[in-house]
Amino acid sequence: MSGHEETRYEARLNYSAVTRFLHSVRYKNLLGVVAALSSFRGGKPIRILDIGCGSARAFGLLNPRFAIDYVGVEMRQKLCAVARDRFGDRPNFRAVRNIIGNRLDLIDQVDLVIALETLEHIPADQVAVLVEHIGRAEIDGFYCTVPNEIGPAIAVKNLGSAMIGYRRHREYSWQDTFHSATYRLDKVAPHRTGHKGFDWRALQRVIAAHLDIQAVHRSPYGWVPRAVSPSIGFYCTPQPRLNSPSG
Repeated sequence: MSGHEETRYEARLNYSAVTRFLHSVRYKNLLGVVAALSSFRGGKPIRILDIGCGSARAFGLLNPRFAIDYVGVEMRQKLCAVARDRFGDRPNFRAVRNIIGNRLDLIDQVDLVIALETLEHIPADQVAVLVEHIGRAEIDGFYCTVPNEIGPAIAVKNLGSAMIGYRRHREYSWQDTFHSATYRLDKVAPHRTGHKGFDWRALQRVIAAHLDIQAVHRSPYGWVPRAVSPSIGFYCTPQPRLNSPSG
């Protein structure tokens, strides 16, 4: 990142041209989401909550292009400190060091909630509570991306990772990769807060129970089948609320 020392996490994302390109897709899609929402709101400033903001790359990308008021939540002290060092002098930027489960109140203060490659690192029961809260909030939209850890996609990712000396495949044994690639997650250790065992389809069901999914994004292009897409993104809006019966 120009003018700033690269963090270890950023170095992993920039490990090769392939990893750099694949990780850039979520931000390209985020630009499209925010551009559409900005147009819908007539350019009115968008209040954004970034769950698991890391070094606040999303703010650095969005702030020069759109009118935003941004708050990021990040549990890792070092990344939160980096975000504050880079952007803390901006009046429309705030970084909160915490887990989102402790700061659900922030959801009620924004227009757009984003979570880029974050929800797979939160226990499933906590994700359910989070998504339910988002579904009840008076927001304009929710955008999240998660890695695809099932089907042919995981075989391609882990084989590619091993070939280029990247680290992502090391969480898996080759048996784990085979079972995940053949949709046999019953033979893989239950998902906790890593990548192994994560099933984006289960997340989709949780989201659909509380929000209307308007678009499902694939990577690196929209025409790529979900089975081989390295990541999956969901853009959602609140479900219509039934009027309360009078009297």
